[in-house]
Parts: sequence; C-alpha cells; structure tokens
Amino acid sequence: MRVIAGDIGGTNTRLAFCEVAGDTVHLLHRERYLNAEATGLEDHLQAFLAHLPAPEAACFAVAGPTGGRHVHLTNLTWEIDADRIAARFKLPQVRLINDFLAVGYGLDAVDEHHRAALQSGHPLPHAPRAILGAGTGLGVSLCVWSGRRHVPLASEGGHIGFAPMDDEQARLLGFLRAEYRRASLDRILSGPGIVALYRFRLSETGRAHAPDSLLHDKLPAAAITQAALAQSEAQAVEAMRLFCRIYGQAAGDLALLAQALGGVYIAGGIAPKILPLLKHPEFLEGFHSKGRFAEWTRNVPVSVVLDEDVGLKGAALAGAALA
Repeated sequence: MRVIAGDIGGTNTRLAFCEVAGDTVHLLHRERYLNAEATGLEDHLQAFLAHLPAPEAACFAVAGPTGGRHVHLTNLTWEIDADRIAARFKLPQVRLINDFLAVGYGLDAVDEHHRAALQSGHPLPHAPRAILGAGTGLGVSLCVWSGRRHVPLASEGGHIGFAPMDDEQARLLGFLRAEYRRASLDRILSGPGIVALYRFRLSETGRAHAPDSLLHDKLPAAAITQAALAQSEAQAVEAMRLFCRIYGQAAGDLALLAQALGGVYIAGGIAPKILPLLKHPEFLEGFHSKGRFAEWTRNVPVSVVLDEDVGLKGAALAGAALA
C-alpha cells in the first residue's frame, strides 16, 4: 500500500512516500522542510507531491492534541485540516495523529541497532511501555498491549508540572515561574528548555546580564549542547547536567505511572545528539531517585531511539490502517 507519511514538528516537517506491507515500512522517497519557510503544511505538500504517484492514504504526525481531523500546533502557528488537505490534493484518506502516538506505532519497526540501551532491566514482553522525547517541545505517550501489539495512547504529558528534587531544582522552579508562571516539563526538556537552563545557570553565577556568545548564536540550544559535549563552557556543562538529571527524573516518573516493564524509550531529536551525556550517571541517578521504588526502577529497560524515521514509520503504519 502506498502511503504519504508526515512528521510535523515545531521546527521541521519531514515527509515520506512509503510502501507499507503488514508491519514493514519502506521509505521510498523523503524530504525535510523548514517550517519557517512556509505558511502551512500545504505549501510543503505541494512541493513534495508534484512528481510522485498517487498514494492510497496519508497520515501526518503533529506536535499537538488532535481528534484526527484538525490541529492547532502547540509550538508553531499553523492549523492543519485533514479534510481540506484531502480535497485539495485528492487524497482518498487523510488522518492526523499526535507525533508521539506515531512514535508508539513506529517502535516495533525500529531495528535493534537503532536503539542504545541505558539500562537493560528485566523486560516483560507484554507489559506497558512509556515513551518521552525532547525536541522543540516534550512529547509523551504510553503504550498498552492489545493482544496483538502495543497500542499507543495519545498524550499531552509533556505539559505536566515540574517537581524539583533538590535545592538547586527548587531555585530553577522559581526562575521558571518568574518567567512563565507555570513551570511544566516542556519548559525544561526541550530545545528552548536547554536555553532556559543555561540562563538559569548564568544567573546562579552572577552572569545573568553579561554578554554571552552562546545565547547570541543563531541556534543557541545547539551551541550550548556542543559546548557541553566539548566541555568548553562550564555553565553549558552544568545546564546539560541538569537537563539529563531532570530527563531521568521525568522518565522514572512515567515508568512508575505506566508500570513500564515493557520499556522506557527516549525518543525525540535531542537524545541521539547528546547520547554521551545521557550515558553519564546523572540520567540514571534521576531515573532511580524514586524513594521506596528506587530498586523497582532498576528492573525497567531504558533505551534511546536512534532512528530518526521512527515517527514517519509510525505515521505510515497508522495511515495504512485507514485503507
């Protein structure tokens, strides 16, 4: 079956022309587009579909809550309407799904060599799974066994509140509340969150108002991350230490919520880029910091999803189910 799959984030849109057979997805043609260069998804589709054969269905994974027909993206000023797209491009079936719902569908299409284990644990094959991933925002999904496969549940869990675990994090909460009033995990575990963590660390050292080259970089989150990886700026290192610690805490909380002995999967665009940092003790120390349930968390398999196409594959599988 021929399916157009899309993964629409806050920064980029990725589109793929796919052949789907059962649970196998072949990405025959794909493109990446900058959302800043378009007024909406239809601009990208116009360019993408120009020289392709007609698909039988389309499914777009979107960064925001959707009932399947319409979405107003959380971190992008776009509205997407499935019926309008179907009519304009003469597509027989069009569906919108949450981007981390797509990751949940796509997990089983990811090869083992595209997963990096952080903790082997003691997996139970049919137990629930938890997925979270930092990118432009923080995505979350929980997956439950249906009797045949793991089925993901749509979620806006990235917007749950941040719970500090020590005095430094309590000061971070105050710093974020002064700016946003409500401090959600999305304000920390995201590209903008990396910038916020770095600004917090500068404020902790009396440099809040001093000129800073990383903050003035065209891509400040990437610059801060690279400085941390290279250990060339002490407060970038500290910011990413906090990022990894809180990432682990959030992952551990979701593991408890879902009893995710089927595995916790760290997806999103940031994790593969900072894998060396996630392998430092901070992430797992945060993951295990669960008081009376600390020992239980050591049973949970934890891995980073390295396949950047996982969302596209999941969207293609969801699209194929329409036809």
